[in-house]
Amino acid sequence: MPTSMTDRRSLSLRALGWLLWLFSASALAQSVPDGTRPRLWAGGGSEPIQINRLAVQARAAGLQVQTSLELTLRNPNPRALETTLEFPLAPGQAISGFALDVGGVLLPAVPVPKDKGRQVFDDVTRARVDPALLESTGGNSFKLRIYPLPPLGTRRVVLQIAEALQPDARGRVNWRLPLDFGGRVGEFSAEISVQAQGPVRPGGALQGARLGRQEADTTLSFSRADWAPREPLAVAWTPRGGDSVHLGVHDDRPYFVADLPVDGGSAPGPLPERITLVWDASGSGAARDHGREFALLEALFARARQTRVHLVLARDVAEPAGTFEVQRGDWSALRQALQRVAYDGASQAGAWAPAAEDGWVLLFSDGLANWPAGDAAPAPAAGGATLHAVNAATKHDAARLRMLAESRGGRFVDLTRLDTPQAAAALLSQGLRLVDLQARGASGLVAASVHPEGGRLTVAGVLDGASARVTLTLADSQGRRRTRTLDLTAPRPAPGSPQASALPLVPWAAQRWAQLTVAQLEGDRTRHRAQIRRLGERFRLPTAETSLIVLESVQDHLRHEIEPPAGPLLLEYRQALAQRSQVRQRGQDNHVEGLVARFQARQRWWAREFPKDKPPPPVRPPAATAAATAAAGLQAQDSQRAEARPRPVPAPAPPFAPPPPVPVTAAAGGGSSAPPGSREPGTTPARIALRPFQPDTPYARRLREAADADRYAIYLDERPGQLNSTAFFLDAADVFFAKGQTALALRVLSNLAEMELENRHILRILAYRLSQAEQHALAVPLLERVRELAPDEPQSSRDLGLACAAAGQPQRAVDMLWEVAGKPWDARFADIDLIALGELNALLARGPGLDSSRIEPRLLRNLPLDLRAVLSWDADNTDIDLWVTDPNGERAYYGHPLTYQGGALSRDFTGGYGPEEFSLRQALPGRYEVRAQFYGHRQQLISPYTTLMLWLSTGFGTPGQKDERVVLRLSGAGQEVFVGSFEVGAPAR
Repeated sequence: MPTSMTDRRSLSLRALGWLLWLFSASALAQSVPDGTRPRLWAGGGSEPIQINRLAVQARAAGLQVQTSLELTLRNPNPRALETTLEFPLAPGQAISGFALDVGGVLLPAVPVPKDKGRQVFDDVTRARVDPALLESTGGNSFKLRIYPLPPLGTRRVVLQIAEALQPDARGRVNWRLPLDFGGRVGEFSAEISVQAQGPVRPGGALQGARLGRQEADTTLSFSRADWAPREPLAVAWTPRGGDSVHLGVHDDRPYFVADLPVDGGSAPGPLPERITLVWDASGSGAARDHGREFALLEALFARARQTRVHLVLARDVAEPAGTFEVQRGDWSALRQALQRVAYDGASQAGAWAPAAEDGWVLLFSDGLANWPAGDAAPAPAAGGATLHAVNAATKHDAARLRMLAESRGGRFVDLTRLDTPQAAAALLSQGLRLVDLQARGASGLVAASVHPEGGRLTVAGVLDGASARVTLTLADSQGRRRTRTLDLTAPRPAPGSPQASALPLVPWAAQRWAQLTVAQLEGDRTRHRAQIRRLGERFRLPTAETSLIVLESVQDHLRHEIEPPAGPLLLEYRQALAQRSQVRQRGQDNHVEGLVARFQARQRWWAREFPKDKPPPPVRPPAATAAATAAAGLQAQDSQRAEARPRPVPAPAPPFAPPPPVPVTAAAGGGSSAPPGSREPGTTPARIALRPFQPDTPYARRLREAADADRYAIYLDERPGQLNSTAFFLDAADVFFAKGQTALALRVLSNLAEMELENRHILRILAYRLSQAEQHALAVPLLERVRELAPDEPQSSRDLGLACAAAGQPQRAVDMLWEVAGKPWDARFADIDLIALGELNALLARGPGLDSSRIEPRLLRNLPLDLRAVLSWDADNTDIDLWVTDPNGERAYYGHPLTYQGGALSRDFTGGYGPEEFSLRQALPGRYEVRAQFYGHRQQLISPYTTLMLWLSTGFGTPGQKDERVVLRLSGAGQEVFVGSFEVGAPAR
């Protein structure tokens, strides 16, 4: 039938509108930074790290590909640097191993618990030897750290990546280079072998590659010098049809993985009349491809006659954002609302599954939750709504999104892998679904998804005997069921599947089974952490609980009790390890006895009566002594640290002879007793005056001067230029807190959790600032995460214990503080056990009935104080000092730790974190000033500033204890900052 002019004009206008919409969506997508490429960087270097050589070897068998990337990295800077490679993996890809060049030999990595891997890397780096660490940083994102990259020198590293390809509608698969570095490479070579049915077509930068045939394989060879590709490497082919089944033996157990074609049509379904649209509006949401998301919504709403959409914005909290009526495909009002969304704040998993009685919950998110902790699975949605999860971000957590959707009867749709028609069909059509998976002679069965992907289902398992039969039960859109069986015969133990390099590989079947099992468990990681760790260690996989590490020598393996790879070192390691358990027990016993001795010395100080008058003037030394003192001073100037630190104040009068040891009481509750005739601590009136930290940056002044109604808009205006600045979010949050806009302050502050995945320093700063704002319930889960990331640092347990005490969990606080006090730590953490012990006894004194049965009885005694100041900071290998000046003008500092009136300073922390503690049992009336001094750092990766947390207390360890906390920062070495003061009045008569 001919089309009228009016109809043609209407069609043209609609087509033009559709093209304009696609153009705007494309422009929006292009405005988002490209997160697909790896980021290679080294802190402290003026010139970027270069890739001298990249050699790629890939071998495809069926739908599985093993790819080896050998990189030669060059440091053009004149000093050794720690190098970091951060990269995401595409759907279906997984790390299967890596190795580092040590002395010209490639040493393969070994698995290690994630927290221990980070600890060992930092310790070995501190000792200036060669480690490398590969770890997961959340979802599909990874980080490789290498030290050192020698000055003007090179290092080789090999990455192994396993990939499961997904056929398109025509049955073809497309392979692309897993890591597209984008920039110039000095020398490049590639060799790719595939088993194909029909022609193999090189694409992208592989145009012109040589094709050769070796028996059943087609091999592509390609090499270039000074290579700067404009397009990524790509190869397309049609794999051989039918079932693709792989078997392999690992640790004497046979495994299988099968990709099975399944036939069955799908029935299109209507769009429901009620949709709850959950739009992840956190800071990371800006990195999603909104063009693809809007195109999918356009395709879905084109099927809508009349649909009511409830919009929920998910950040640190869930915010209802209005209800929209979509009629006959018109969703313009909703689209405008989504286009106006400001992406800000952290991601709370609990905000992703709102209550809905029927219809759909349609979640658009990357699945990366980080607020307040990020590991907990969202609570089940109330009602019977089906939940679909849609991802359009390069960095995402597919396991969490898939678990969330499939556990609620929905689909996980990955827009980085599917085009708009495929994604819309997946949501609107009801097709085959795997409803049951059983086997006779096999166990540990797992499926990649309950929905066929590319017309195929992937299942894997462990064979328990010589043969097995696996039965899949499928249901179609009408609920009709049918079965599909798979008969398997266990392979004989043999080396792993063909591999593309000399690195040891777990056979593909075993590796894929472990990957699918871990992905299933990571949907609810909190409940399955131990199992994930065991699988990661057994199958050499980087997971949320395991990392891969390369160590240089057997001594490093022994010191950290990490089993080396198979070879001559393994026997030597196992023989030496048997002798270490007795040494460890002796070290624990020696620690407790040493702590008892130091605690008794602390009690002698506490029981001692110090004078409260002015100290006498110093006695002028004889000329000879003065000359010797001057000479010693000149020698001290050779040290940069000695030059920066203050000269000692005049020595106080000779101290009184110490009294005899005070008997240690083990009274329940950590009771204390003041010396005879002395005043009880905490009975002198005292107050704390903190100086608020007010940065003088232009954005901070602008925020302070803004009206309340305009302040958030001004913050959003400044935000894009400050995305990598912790200072900006801390400063902005301080302004919102000061103006009484607490909810906005928390949202702004929560951005720190989004800045760098699993950075314990940033999480620690965030928790400190939340504690300062009395948001202890939010600080606790963040500090739990810090403790998971760094259990070897006693500050992690101490910070968590103090936050638990403030959050009303005193028994857990006691347990955490005893963990700090009761075990030996690295020597650079001087006296932190003694400081934690004082805090523990103060808690026991203020909370009768707490269980102290685990604690050594000789360590149970409360020592209350009039005044106490504690300094902590966020940076490792950093030297900061606490200074306290009393009303006599006498300063307590590292070179003068005991003042005339009895103010005592703990041992000096020069290697990072603190705490440093000032204690005074009985305070002289007057003003006490508290300062912090930044001397410098010894970090390979340099931070532009260091964040401090000061905790000031009066009446510490008494029922009247009052605390004030402040978080501030120092910008560089040599800076001194005034923190606050104690104002002590005369004691009551």
